[in-house]
Formats: sequence, structure tokens, C-alpha cells
Amino acid sequence: MRDFLAEAKALHGNLAVLDGHADTPQRFVDEGWNWVGDALGPGQLSAETAHTGGLSGGFLIAWPEPEAWAGQFTQRTQQLIAGIHAQANKHPEALAICTTTKEVRAAKEAGKYAALIGVEGGHAIENNLETLHDFYRQGVRYMTLTWANANDWCGSSGYGGDGGLTSFGRNVVRRMNRLGMLVDVSHVSDKAFHDVLQTSRVPVIASHSSARALCHAARNLTDAMAQQLAEKGGVVMVNFFAAFLSDGWRAAWNNMKPQMDNALDAAREQHKALGKQLTFFDELAIERDFARRIPPVPFSVLVDHFDYFLKLIGPDHVGIGSDFDGIALSVEGMETAADLPKITAALLERGWQPDALKGMLGENLLRILQQAESAAA
Repeated sequence: MRDFLAEAKALHGNLAVLDGHADTPQRFVDEGWNWVGDALGPGQLSAETAHTGGLSGGFLIAWPEPEAWAGQFTQRTQQLIAGIHAQANKHPEALAICTTTKEVRAAKEAGKYAALIGVEGGHAIENNLETLHDFYRQGVRYMTLTWANANDWCGSSGYGGDGGLTSFGRNVVRRMNRLGMLVDVSHVSDKAFHDVLQTSRVPVIASHSSARALCHAARNLTDAMAQQLAEKGGVVMVNFFAAFLSDGWRAAWNNMKPQMDNALDAAREQHKALGKQLTFFDELAIERDFARRIPPVPFSVLVDHFDYFLKLIGPDHVGIGSDFDGIALSVEGMETAADLPKITAALLERGWQPDALKGMLGENLLRILQQAESAAA
């Protein structure tokens, strides 16, 4: 009998397998957690789980949470970027900061995790284009234009405004093109999505968005959006969060939110009384406890989203965008990065050939990164 999982692990070992989005840097800064050696705890990504899952590298994200860090967005973002660099300095044998495709491939050859840096949420630049240059100099190679919150120049699929790009927003996109920084449209409003495609002269990415046809979350891409992004040379990277994969699970999650918010508020008050601040991972642990009360989404549903995009827009325009360390729960059997070969195995079992999956596993992201480099040069 054919061993699809063994084939998947071998494929991962031979390729630069890359993840488009992981929120791990908050652990570096808020917990003093180390990439190598420390227990995984509530996390999903570490040197150990990446090695086990054949994950060569990916974008580690600097995300300034918009309420906790109001008035300090740029400062918090720089703090998180510095935290990534500090881990690379502390563990040079295991983690390498990469800013080019050449460096990613060199890290793979050296057996190091290729750490690319992304910023999530355009509010991080505080309406200052020079801050984009600062971030670029610090190693940032993509920015998600919004998070769940809209900002002054770009609408969000979440709250605070669903408009498109303002004239300043278009200038942000153009400046990113000139720098060689990828434009990420995950989280943006549908109107802003189309404005970005009209404005950018370089292919763009959706770093962690799934298929709206399979799960009607506003964070996901419609068929038309995915096709338009692909026609412009872009890449859609599937998100692993259960609420973006299953309508039924998302409905149950939303019904549970009032109770969960009460638990979070109580925990914040307890920490405040002790002179402490509830960290994002403290909050995530509470959210995960509630998430596990909902019947899990079958693993096949995550595979369905990959399969759907592979068929809809072709293998040259699909990627992995796990959202590890930023989500309460994925599907059954996808707990950490160590489980990544299961996706590849399932796609092989569905009839996809290894050569067709190379792009999805990492080559598509490297191609678009190279295009951004060339356009800037």
C-alpha cells in the first residue's frame, strides 16, 4: 500500500517549505520564550515542531494589537521585529533572518529556519511613509495593509470601515512596490482588495486567507477575488483557523463569544490587580479552552480549501498561511507545525502529483518575493 505520509515527509525534506504567516514573535517579547530549547506550551511553532514538520521557514509577524498598543503602534512593531532579530542572534545555528530568496535557499541548505519578517496591520506605520523605510531596513518584506481594524487609509473586512484605499493608501502600495516589500491583502475589505490590484505594479499576496465559497467568512476570498489575484501573478495562502474553514464552527464560536469575553475581562482584571498585563498568549489560552468545547472540524475540511484553490486558480498561485500562534484552534489533527506533512499527504492521496505541490509548499512564495526584489531593483 502506498505510504502517502512518508512521501509527503520526503517531499518536505527536499524542498524549501514555507509558511506565509505565524504570530510567534509575541512569545519572544512578552514571555521571553526561546525558539530553541523552551517547552512549546500553548504554542504551535518552534524549532522542534518546524523540524518535525519539514517546515524550512516562513514569515514571522510583528502585529501591534490595536487596543492594547493604541498610540504605540510603531514602537510595539519595532519591539517585535527586534525580538525576532534577538532570537536569530541567540540561536544562529537554528534561525537565520532572511530578506531575499537567495538567503532563504541558503538557510535551507544550512539546516536553519529561514525567518522572513512581516508586519500585520498598516496602522503600524502611523500614517508615515518613512516608517515603511525603517521597517524595510529592519528586514520587513511584507505588510498586511489592515488587521481586523480599518485604518485611516485602508478599509478592513473586520470593523472600523469597509471602504477602499485613500490616495495616501495608494501611495503606501506604490512605496511598498518601490522598496520591494510585498503587499498583503488578507484582512482588507473587498473594496480595498480591488483598489490594491489596480494600484500595485507587483503581484500581491493574501498571506492567510481561505476560500469564501467553502466558508463565508469576510476574511476569506471569493472565487472572483482569488482568480483576479492569480491573474495578476499573486498567491493565496490558506489559513488554518477553524472559524475560517467551517461555517458551522464559526457560528458556534460566535455564539460563545459573550461568555468568552466575560472570561477574558475577568482575567484582565485579575492581572491588573497584580500589576500585570494579560499577554496575547494568556488570552489565546483562554480562547483555546472555549474553542475545544466546540466539536472539532474534520481535518479533511482544511484539505478541501487547499484542493479548492489548487483547482480554481492553479498550483502556481496557492500557498500555506497557517496563522500559527495567532489562532485559538485549527482542525482535528492539526495542532502544531509538526503536523504539516499531513496536508501534503492528503493532497497526494487525492491525486495531486508531487511536482504540482512544489509551488504550494514554498516555491510560489519565493517566486513572488523574487518578483518584488526585481521590481524594486
